[in-house]
Amino acid sequence: MKKWILAMVGAAWGCCSAQAKPLVYEGGEGVGKGKHIVFLANDHEYRSEQTCPLLAKILAKHHGFKCTVLFGLHEDGTIGAGVNNVPDLEVLKKADLLFFYTRFMNLPDEQSAALVDYFERGGPVVGARTSTHPFNGIKGVWEKLNFNYKGDDYLGGFGEQIFGNTWNKERGQSHYGQNHQKGARITPVDASASHPILKGVESIHAYSGAYKSQVPEGGTDLLKVQVLETFEPGDKISTDKPLVSGGWTRDHYVAPSGVKKDARVVYASYGASEDLLSEGGRRFFVNGCLWALGLEQAIEPDLNVSIVGEFIPDAYSSHVLYRVGVKPADLAGFDSQIMPSDAPRANVSDPDSLSRVMRTLPNRPMLKKELAAAYPALYGPDAKPSAKPQRKKKKK
Repeated sequence: MKKWILAMVGAAWGCCSAQAKPLVYEGGEGVGKGKHIVFLANDHEYRSEQTCPLLAKILAKHHGFKCTVLFGLHEDGTIGAGVNNVPDLEVLKKADLLFFYTRFMNLPDEQSAALVDYFERGGPVVGARTSTHPFNGIKGVWEKLNFNYKGDDYLGGFGEQIFGNTWNKERGQSHYGQNHQKGARITPVDASASHPILKGVESIHAYSGAYKSQVPEGGTDLLKVQVLETFEPGDKISTDKPLVSGGWTRDHYVAPSGVKKDARVVYASYGASEDLLSEGGRRFFVNGCLWALGLEQAIEPDLNVSIVGEFIPDAYSSHVLYRVGVKPADLAGFDSQIMPSDAPRANVSDPDSLSRVMRTLPNRPMLKKELAAAYPALYGPDAKPSAKPQRKKKKK
């Protein structure tokens, strides 16, 4: 009996340990052999938990990198969208590059410290979309990481000091065009056409639309964004929205200690998982990773950036529609699907979340049809949506 109990405990421990392991794609031969890229995927809206595994697969399968993907995880080990818990950040100690894609996190001090250590050693970084405003609400020792930090010792927090922008209309970024309604066309900046990252990049369609960004002092402007009148790719542009910057490089950043670090930085203001249906969208990020690692000699216009495995990106939307119940192990292997189609969508049956879901449906007829069939009272032809629910007041 005692042996049986010990065996059961051991099996349970082994199971939990396996579930707790981070998602790793092991590369083979290629320019990336012997190099390790860590992806940090944890945002509330743009499906970084889908963007990052796809890019990791491409870089591992086609180019030989070892790629580890870290997610925000719930207590049961399932992937969340913007969860304030990212285990295994200690793998950054041996990382050659960090691909950073988060939004408004509030991590425990020890996890923030593990991330900070990477920048204190001057590691290179590639950032996507919301990575200019990655922290919010942190108190205590790491308060200076917050996107709205006002202290002169680290103005604008992590985003402004690392990538050169934060969520601030005067000094950094703000929405440009109607989010969820108007897509954007992203093309190379003419003056930077010879930059290695832009090899083979002709045009990117961003379903995520545009941010109005400001190229940081000393940065190299690489991408320009034109807001469209359509959500899907098209030629009808928003004439009242002139071109703005959509991405750049830097050769330095300021670590949280206040010390300037010479390191390669790449940033792009697109990155929703749907944006990676565009070959150019995938190519810019793959080229950006190679350049950040000092491997620009390997960048060719026809570098393989084809999708690995099954990729069915979900609609981006804040706090709704992401897949629930998915564990990192469910995405293991090059043949896995991102995300599993049988994984439920978050909050679609919650009337209080109805307005968030509804704003994504006009441009996604297949999703609208799916939800109408599953929840006719909320999304069917005879549904009568109630008024937008009021946010619950916090108890004082």
